[in-house]
Amino acid sequence: MRTNRILMLALVLVAALALVGVVAAQDPVTIILMGHGSSPAEEEALNAQVAAFMEANPNITVDVQLVPDYDTVLQTAFASGDYPNVFYVGQSNFRNFVESGVIANGAGSIESPEGFYPALTSIYTYDGDLYCPPKDFSNLALEYNTDLFDAAGVEYPNADWTWDDLQAAAQALADSGTLPEGTVPFAMNPDIDRVFAFYSQAGGQFYDDEGNFVFGQGDNFDAAVAALDFTGGLAQAGLTASSSDLGAGWTGEAFGQAKAAMTMEGNWIVGYLNDTFPELNWGTTTLPAGPGGDATLTFSEAYCVGADNDHPDESWALVNFLTNEAGAAFIAENGFGPMPSRTAASEAWLAAVGDVGQAFVDGSDVAVAPVTPAGFGEFRDALGNALGEVFRGNIDSADAVDQAVAVAEELANE
Repeated sequence: MRTNRILMLALVLVAALALVGVVAAQDPVTIILMGHGSSPAEEEALNAQVAAFMEANPNITVDVQLVPDYDTVLQTAFASGDYPNVFYVGQSNFRNFVESGVIANGAGSIESPEGFYPALTSIYTYDGDLYCPPKDFSNLALEYNTDLFDAAGVEYPNADWTWDDLQAAAQALADSGTLPEGTVPFAMNPDIDRVFAFYSQAGGQFYDDEGNFVFGQGDNFDAAVAALDFTGGLAQAGLTASSSDLGAGWTGEAFGQAKAAMTMEGNWIVGYLNDTFPELNWGTTTLPAGPGGDATLTFSEAYCVGADNDHPDESWALVNFLTNEAGAAFIAENGFGPMPSRTAASEAWLAAVGDVGQAFVDGSDVAVAPVTPAGFGEFRDALGNALGEVFRGNIDSADAVDQAVAVAEELANE
């Protein structure tokens, strides 16, 4: 049924885009679009969009290559100098790829750039130019099990919550005596791509005005300590547990199994819960505000055009076809996976996913990309290891931040 619906939407897309994304008559060319695999529904939708593009541009053949070990394959292609015309780029790799000279500058080539969410355009902008149109994105929100909250007599989370409210509700759930054995109030892994959200809510910044990475440095030290104190405190009080502690592969699975009354995941959890745990009663709201205000993390990818490209016009035509308003609406109406990157498509996406989607759209206004500089793997490892020690109560937050900052400063000075 989903496949038939995608095909029907593709026919509508062909009609709607009959005069959009069409390249003037030319000799037949083939362009390669390379990306990684995703869900079957997402791959079906991409193939339908590409088929619509080729219908509108009969002289252009698009060779879609969704490959395993995508990052390795793409890096190998860059090294050889023979790389795809169009390819996926995640937010963490964008700046490195621009500086390596493999991404074409999209200034003047991207259709209606003002229609993208500002948080996304900022990610893919370099020296003032938008290089790549964002493909899609996900934000973190707070998910809650309504049955477990009802049984405990605790009010549901809402958009006005602060850290204090989250802690109070978690404690009330724990004290209620109604949680099943083995169920915790909140599931969260000691992972920097979760704790960074609390860091941002505490007012912490990742980069200064000169582009220097400043996590935990200077005025940001207190924000980092506050984030670790709060999350580590929940863990030490037994109010939160990791997915592995709960016998699950990830916190979304633990939440679906009702082993946690709350968790914080991105909108990828919507399709997963609907498909895997259709009987689960749950809701969403935006993440609680910290002492520095509201914030969430955003995770995104972009379609980038290769700088060394024999068919730049055709490549940009494809990219714009996939990411303009009609292309974004097509993705939104399917209601699976990530959110479309254009604000105009938000209502269509919400209509497809239902009320649980609203928190993710609302969070887009306060979204921050948790991007560390290229080559900062040692920093990420150091901070991740320190987080685990804080959650277990083995070191205090200030020492953990100092350890991570020392690694970051050493890497920056290399």
